Amino acid sequence: MHKKEKLEMLRELSEEKLTEGFLIPLYESKGMGYKNVRYTHRKGLEYGRDMVCWKDDEYDNRIYTGVQVKKIRITAGEVDRIAHQIREAFGEPFTDSDGKKQTLDRFVLLTSNEFSEEAKDSLWADLRDNKWDKLVTFVDGNQLVSLLEKHLPSALWDEYDYFNKYFNAMKSDFETIKDISAIGQKEPISLENIYVSLSVSEKTREREIPIEKEQRIFEEELMRGEAERQVEREKVIDAEKAIKDYNRLVIVGVPGSGKSTLLKHLALKSCKENLEKQERTCVPIPITLQEFSDSKKDLREYIGDVFEKYQFPKAKDFVEKDLKEGKCRLLLDGFDELATKEKQDVVGEKIHSFVEKYQKAQVIVTSRIAGYHDELKDFTKLALVEFDDNQIEKFIENWFEKTDPKKANSMFNAIEENEQIKAIARNPLMIAIIAIIYEEDRELPQKRAALYNRCVEVLLSRWDVQKKLKNKYPSDKKEFILRKLAFYGHMNNKRILTEKEVTEEMIKYFPQIQLQEGDAKPFLDEICQRSYLLRQISIDTYDFLHLSFQEYFTALELKEKADGISTIIKHLSEPWWEEPVLLYAGICKDATTLINRINNDVPEDIFYSNLMLFGKCVAVADFTEPTLKEKIIDELRSLYQTAEFSPLREKAINVLASIKTDRLIQQLILDLESKESYVRERTADALGLLGSEKAVEPLIKALTADKESGVRGSAADDLG
Repeated sequence: MHKKEKLEMLRELSEEKLTEGFLIPLYESKGMGYKNVRYTHRKGLEYGRDMVCWKDDEYDNRIYTGVQVKKIRITAGEVDRIAHQIREAFGEPFTDSDGKKQTLDRFVLLTSNEFSEEAKDSLWADLRDNKWDKLVTFVDGNQLVSLLEKHLPSALWDEYDYFNKYFNAMKSDFETIKDISAIGQKEPISLENIYVSLSVSEKTREREIPIEKEQRIFEEELMRGEAERQVEREKVIDAEKAIKDYNRLVIVGVPGSGKSTLLKHLALKSCKENLEKQERTCVPIPITLQEFSDSKKDLREYIGDVFEKYQFPKAKDFVEKDLKEGKCRLLLDGFDELATKEKQDVVGEKIHSFVEKYQKAQVIVTSRIAGYHDELKDFTKLALVEFDDNQIEKFIENWFEKTDPKKANSMFNAIEENEQIKAIARNPLMIAIIAIIYEEDRELPQKRAALYNRCVEVLLSRWDVQKKLKNKYPSDKKEFILRKLAFYGHMNNKRILTEKEVTEEMIKYFPQIQLQEGDAKPFLDEICQRSYLLRQISIDTYDFLHLSFQEYFTALELKEKADGISTIIKHLSEPWWEEPVLLYAGICKDATTLINRINNDVPEDIFYSNLMLFGKCVAVADFTEPTLKEKIIDELRSLYQTAEFSPLREKAINVLASIKTDRLIQQLILDLESKESYVRERTADALGLLGSEKAVEPLIKALTADKESGVRGSAADDLG
């Protein structure tokens, strides 16, 4: 109820019902703290006092208070009678609970209505004459409502105790992110502390008149109704704003994009608002659609089960009014998890029947993109958008805010320096895993292979153990099959695989891991639903959560194959294969064998493709034979300084920047003294790009000594 409704309700009560039903419980409440509250009206004990009670002062002395209760508007005409009652209340002793005679120390004149200003002025004048003005308090209806809201909210909310338990139980359930915090974390992570606002995109089709039409043709087509055309447009909006704007909504997204977390955030936020305001502004009703489907109940009946789960039994009558008035928000999670099309159709029909009856109730449904095909008519479909740079930074700040804020900057910088890691971090699930790895390792390794290895370890193993979800298939078998699927996709230049391809490829290798053909579907479901490394993007198509994981598993398979390097050499000229090759070098840790084989078997081209690849392999591998490593660095440095074409020089310096050894920095510092001005110029730019503190002083010295050498001042700025 709003405050006005509460006031109207109190004013309808008789003085007796107001006192017994509201005032006595109010004065006895913990906040008011009065003791031995007695209703004295019409018991021969009144003498201007409808209630008598006491509380201890700071010296443990009893302070007795009398209360006169009215339901009328107190006007100037009532002043004489009320003044008489006040004098009588103070003047006539009464017997307390201990059987002793006492007199009042204070007096409260309370009405559920209001005081006129004339009545107040007149009463205060009379009280001052009797020196009681500091002992008497006036309380009108609005003040009474405020006291009840503060100290006895259940008095104005019939269902308060039930809903209070409901909101608190749900708040307790959703205030921590149990799924993510279970991954290697000692303490649960607060959803409120870690949550980053999500964005959604909406695609609309609009009619547009082509401007390129000649006037005569346009007029003819306009007459025939052919001048307009449909154009698809996309707008990105804040997810919570969209939820305020739409009453029927389906939110779709890829695995790990934050669908379930968004619903938990909405439920938690509503619970807190309801508890703080002590009224039902919005009642969240979270439902897992798979569980709802298994119940075989209709949606209205199943809502009762949800309330019972959250400590509100037999809620049907209480909730019915809220559903009809639009105070409820149904949060229906996982439409895609309804295993069959038949189940989706049945649940879809139940949702439609519900919204037809309860048209004001808000209904929000989530689904993976692959599992939703516009089954819910008249629902607006919005797609979750991946994190942008600001959201990545905000997430990292939130993650480390309570533990070590300094780590936030270092982790963000580590992500900024690696585009592959940054691409993965745009997925909320993946950035959480990266943060956990960073927190455990105290750093985020720039070796991509090590990072992917940790991610895979987390997703295939720890996730399920911590969630107490029993896996039917061990992680090593899943990794084995993921390697085979990734390699198959990469060999066939495919990012997306059909369900038939996936199934056939798995079954081909099942004998090697002691699985049968009948394991194909449950095995695939377990990989998709629990590890998320492979995802279903439509009814019969799959891809890896991120292309980087396909490349990583391809690299793992290359390492396991006896002819892995031969396969690499076969595809060496294809850009599609560069990342698997570099990940292979990182997984092997020693790039020496790979570099020597390529060097012996593949002639260099005019673009120095081999040299560029060798430099990248040196950067990602833990070890390369020292003489070979220095030879590659020297050749890249020479190429940067002497190459005629700037794109070639740019590629060379970018590769050198990824290696950045102390010896390289020292060599470049020496090159600042070259007699050739173009060498000094390019060396200065290279040192600026590498950003070594050791080069600051020599570079400034060189720039100062030779202002006409053509070395740009921006190099020194880059170093700063």
